[in-house]
Amino acid sequence: MSSLAQASKNVARIAVRQASSHSHDSHAVWREINRLGSEGKWDNINNAPKLFLFGQAKKESYAAYNAINKNADFFKSTPYGQYLKVFWRIALLLGVIKAGVVAYEFAVPEEKRLHYKYRHHGNHGEHH
Repeated sequence: MSSLAQASKNVARIAVRQASSHSHDSHAVWREINRLGSEGKWDNINNAPKLFLFGQAKKESYAAYNAINKNADFFKSTPYGQYLKVFWRIALLLGVIKAGVVAYEFAVPEEKRLHYKYRHHGNHGEHH
């Protein structure tokens, strides 16, 4: 009877080990990425999904990407982030320049801004 109790105890212990979090496959994401790479859906150089994926391929690739990428930064959390960052900086630069021009036109009177344009010449002929 004790050997039967010992055997049931061992079976219960094995079942608990298999149900625990230690039995989780920590390499499943990398296996998925390898599969996506062999199917041409993953960019191995940038370690991100290929650009211009559509449908189910995009869902699979982005699911794997989101599983390995835990960054909260918007530009680093998307595969297109490096391109979006360039466009964002260019748009921000143009916006700052436009805001500076508008502020200058608002703050400086027209007579001072256009001082050289309306400067009076001695006589109205051209002298060089």
